[in-house]
Amino acid sequence: MINRTILLISLLSALYSVKVLAQKEEGVANYAYSVFLGTGKYEISDRTIYVFRLPFEFNLKPTDYESGNKIGLRLLAPIAIGVTNFEDISEVPDFNIDDIQTITVTPGIEVPIEVKQDWHIKPFIQAGVGLDAKSDAKSFVWGAGVRSSYLPSKESNWIFGGEFLSAGNRPDGDNPNTSFSRIGIGAEYKIPTSWKIFDRNISWHARIIHWHFTDAVNFKPPSKPTDIHNATEIGFSLGLNPGINILGYNFTQGGIGYEKADGYDAIVLFTTFPF
Repeated sequence: MINRTILLISLLSALYSVKVLAQKEEGVANYAYSVFLGTGKYEISDRTIYVFRLPFEFNLKPTDYESGNKIGLRLLAPIAIGVTNFEDISEVPDFNIDDIQTITVTPGIEVPIEVKQDWHIKPFIQAGVGLDAKSDAKSFVWGAGVRSSYLPSKESNWIFGGEFLSAGNRPDGDNPNTSFSRIGIGAEYKIPTSWKIFDRNISWHARIIHWHFTDAVNFKPPSKPTDIHNATEIGFSLGLNPGINILGYNFTQGGIGYEKADGYDAIVLFTTFPF
């Protein structure tokens, strides 16, 4: 059951998206892409690796604007696991422990700050290591940035947000370093309902998000290289209140979207509003 459990948790908790993309770096995995861009399909030298991201996070100090506690602390502990030996992602549920090829752990901290009751700023920093089980290669992986979210009012069904991220991958040996940065902006609209599932209130959500990569992210699908400068996503999701805790991740929302970018289209699975 471990195979199906890992796949299920990965798909449910992928913080940003599930993107079937390919990337090739002369035999070295670009761990920063899989950690910060989401679960995906990567081509590394003679291997095809499917990476599943588990974005564990723990609130160490919640914020509460009304009580004067305007600064919080959150522990980030995402893990990205790469598996191989499959021709198609439909075969992934049949993998065993020997098929694990890469493991990336990038712990970090996020400091939520309630500037106002309806405006949150969340600076964050992460650093860790990516390990390749086949070649024993290691990479230093890092990322830092700030996210922000804004609610027009307590009664508003709208939420707006943005992000700046800078991330990089520094392999050992003579392999080249890689890095990228991106700016995101988006909005989400919530439609409350009177429906309930297992005593949890149900709501519908629609969102639109635009990403701009200030340093082009270069993916190499089977046909030709593709430099990604801009990507726009439209998505719909189902919300649960209260949420369901899955291994430290509070699952309150799950949905599907369509993403259009420079040179590719993707179907994405996501959880909460990413800002």
